Amino acid sequence: MLHIDANIFWTVVNLLILFIILRIFLFKPVLGMIEKRKKMIMDTLSNADKTKNDADELKKQYEDSLKDAKQESFRIVSDAKDRAQVQYNQIIEKANADASQIVGQANAAAQAEHDKILKDARAELAEVALAAASKLLGTTVDAKTNKDMLDAFLAEAGDAK
Repeated sequence: MLHIDANIFWTVVNLLILFIILRIFLFKPVLGMIEKRKKMIMDTLSNADKTKNDADELKKQYEDSLKDAKQESFRIVSDAKDRAQVQYNQIIEKANADASQIVGQANAAAQAEHDKILKDARAELAEVALAAASKLLGTTVDAKTNKDMLDAFLAEAGDAK
């Protein structure tokens, strides 16, 4: 039969008492600390996720703002180019109009100068012709006759033109 020694009995009782004492004084506080630590880690991870989500949202807002700013800058540059082109066209049109006006004035002045030179040349030619006629005739004629001859000469010179 089985023989149970008293030392074995007391060893088992001591082990049971030791297990109960360890469970009360060691395992429960350690498990409590582990639970607290686990809860703290879970809270930290939750906060980290929340912070990451907030950062992602801020990053998205920043990127949207940056995109809007780029679009706005492109629009401003495009508007400035359009205004510059309009102003350029106005300046060119004004310069062309001024140039046309200056050319017109120059042509008018040249025509007036041409007419004046032609008139002066005719008058001088008429005087030379009268002087030549006077020498051929050998006599001087009065002013009225000179004027009549001059008008007749100029009329013929105008017809020959």
